[in-house]
Amino acid sequence: MNGFSLIQFFCSARRRALLALLGISIATSSAWAEDILVTTAADSGPGSLREAFTTAADGDRIVFEIPGTPEIQLLSDLPDVAVDLSFANNNPTDVTINRNGNGPLSFSGAQVDPTILVVNTGGAASPDADIVGAAATTFFGDGPVSGNLQIPGTLSPGTTPDAGSIGTFSVTGDVDLSTGQLQSDLTTAAGTPTSDLVEVAGILTVTDAVLAPRFIGGDFETGQQFLLVDSTDPLVGTFINQDDAFALPNNPFLQAVRDLGLGADDFGLVLEDNGLLFTEVVSGCNQSSAARLLDQAFTSPTPPDAILALRNGSTDDVLMAVNQLSGSIYPSLIGAEINHVQTGLDSVRNMIVRQAVCCRRGLTPWARGFGTTSEVEMDDCQTTGYRHETGGVELGSGFGLGCGVATSVFSHLAFGTLNSLGVDQRADINSYRLGGSLAYSTRGLYWLAAGGGGYQDYSVRRSLTAFEGSSFVESDFDGSSQFGYFEVGSVRDFSPYLGMHVTRVDLDPIAETGDDDLALTNNGGSGDSLRSILGIACYKSNCTSFGIATTRLRFGWLHEYLDESEVFVSQIAATSDPANVLTDRGVSAGRDWAFARMQVDTGMVMGGYLTFAYEGHFNSDSAFNWFLAGWMY
Repeated sequence: MNGFSLIQFFCSARRRALLALLGISIATSSAWAEDILVTTAADSGPGSLREAFTTAADGDRIVFEIPGTPEIQLLSDLPDVAVDLSFANNNPTDVTINRNGNGPLSFSGAQVDPTILVVNTGGAASPDADIVGAAATTFFGDGPVSGNLQIPGTLSPGTTPDAGSIGTFSVTGDVDLSTGQLQSDLTTAAGTPTSDLVEVAGILTVTDAVLAPRFIGGDFETGQQFLLVDSTDPLVGTFINQDDAFALPNNPFLQAVRDLGLGADDFGLVLEDNGLLFTEVVSGCNQSSAARLLDQAFTSPTPPDAILALRNGSTDDVLMAVNQLSGSIYPSLIGAEINHVQTGLDSVRNMIVRQAVCCRRGLTPWARGFGTTSEVEMDDCQTTGYRHETGGVELGSGFGLGCGVATSVFSHLAFGTLNSLGVDQRADINSYRLGGSLAYSTRGLYWLAAGGGGYQDYSVRRSLTAFEGSSFVESDFDGSSQFGYFEVGSVRDFSPYLGMHVTRVDLDPIAETGDDDLALTNNGGSGDSLRSILGIACYKSNCTSFGIATTRLRFGWLHEYLDESEVFVSQIAATSDPANVLTDRGVSAGRDWAFARMQVDTGMVMGGYLTFAYEGHFNSDSAFNWFLAGWMY
């Protein structure tokens, strides 16, 4: 090693040590760690290719800057390069590397870009290839290579070997890919089928090589063709797996198979339908039911165009389609109304107890505005969750009969929306309820009973954008509710109590409009609820001639004894067979909830008190929040 080379070696070593100490990644700082210039066509010495091969580190780039029309004459074998490497040429003409009968350029690094290399034997007969890789080496690049290549590792066209880098690896010469791997990226950028391409001007040998296609994105369709190999001469040998069907990871109904329409000197893939049923690619209760209907429509003599188009859809498209078709919003409306009725009745309960405990005679009216938010997450059956928001007014009046006996009447007028999460389905809901109660208290205990009924009108709009040519369907229908409540508890400042809710909600028959194939019809549905409430009430009350000033806290546990969710049975317009039904269940909000309530009654206004309250029900699947503000006498 001469003086210049020694200095270069130590400088390079110092550079690499500094980068390692600072933790600087080659990949993040630049495309390569350093440019190593080749400035002479000499076999060795400063600025030679041999010197560059000797000093190259991982990620370096060898750049040719040789004056004139350069041709490097090798006098002996070049050293093996065991690092990641790439090449560039700043000369106006190609730089030729003449082996003169010496060994090939040998690379055993992990990743090598040999494009722009021009290698020949100088006319000397040689059994070796001009460029040779190792089994662990990936050759990549988007550009030309001149010479014969032996690639026992991976050949991956593109500016990088990473997925999504599309390029053409063009070889002027022969390529021996025996026992190696062809890694090809396939995509449909801008709707046009595009793929990596290997162009070989000589003979391509693929004996016992492996195809490794990578499908980028999900915008694929049956019939799309992808040319992977373009050779001047017929391919020698066959790929081990060339007759396999390659599954597309993002398109459940598509597979890629060998394109038999190509000649012996080319190789490519074409996309086709794999014949799987919808029920074979989705899971979940509602999804499976919707998938069965799609299968029935797909296998019918005249399947709808929207369902045929879905066969080309991505996995996300298919999941969105079955979720949109399932119509789980309808049974979820029942569950949401049950929770709304019971939370509202639980709020009125405080006014009823107050009337009985105070032993007042005469009327005690109240008026309060309220707002609610409820959110239920997707359940274990993969049923779509929802967010329910309402606002309205609560009006009521108690009447004390003396001796601890009190009655009351109350009403709720609510207006709200329910949005299914992630599938663009919405319901506008108007709800009207009327009820009454009877309460009785002694010095130690109280009991109360309440009941009533209500009416709801619904306007539902369901998106069907996952189906080609479809946009949405709509429906308008009514519903009703009935409810009852019983509670017994202590009248002490710190008192336990036990309550029972019973609720029933019914929806009238539903007939959607807006799509001739995918609109749903059903006979309506109903849901029943029976819930126990075990709680503790903590409050301080002062009964005066003007009313009660009090702060109340309640904590407890609710348990549902009946079904956690409701079921609807529907048909789609695309099938007239009464046996072809869609069974939808609403999302499960859980069976048990912790609850907490805080109410503050304070301030004299118009002979009454201002009242503010919050109540929340919580479990791991759902949360219900109720806010109140108003006036009571």
